[in-house]
Amino acid sequence: MRLSKKRWLVWGTSILLVVVIVALGIVQLRQAGQKSDLSEDLELAEQVLSTLETEQSSSGQDETGTQAGDVGTAQAELSQPVDSILANENLFDIANVSSVTLTAITVSPISSGTLAELSCFSLPLNIVAEGDVPDLLDFITRLNTDLTNGLVRSATLSIPETPAEGEPSVDIDLVIYTYQDG
Repeated sequence: MRLSKKRWLVWGTSILLVVVIVALGIVQLRQAGQKSDLSEDLELAEQVLSTLETEQSSSGQDETGTQAGDVGTAQAELSQPVDSILANENLFDIANVSSVTLTAITVSPISSGTLAELSCFSLPLNIVAEGDVPDLLDFITRLNTDLTNGLVRSATLSIPETPAEGEPSVDIDLVIYTYQDG
């Protein structure tokens, strides 16, 4: 009898060991899939950021061409007062359209300067938004296109390694320009 109990014990231990190894393999495969998805999201983010940088540098070249051209058009684009921009909540509207949540907005003091040979005020903002990576990238793009008198200076995307660490977020440095008469 003792020998048969030992056999059952060995068989039971062996089966339990096989089950543990299979479970660890499944967990490893899931983690590899998640890592692959995150790598794809990161590649997409890098491509969009590269595209945005290219657009910004080409728009900077376009602005120099506009300087000698139609100054009146530039004045019209920048004539919306800064207070009005904040009051009508364009930032929140763009965030809503992009399906992201604004978690922080820090406003720096207004300063005056020159943009495309126009006297203007600049309002530096720092914005933190949370959401899915494609939505965050859409938000950055929309800030550059829909906010005609705003310019995204930098955007830092943070993607947590695990869902327990929170949602992906982006930290954006933005400047809003407004025309200064006189």
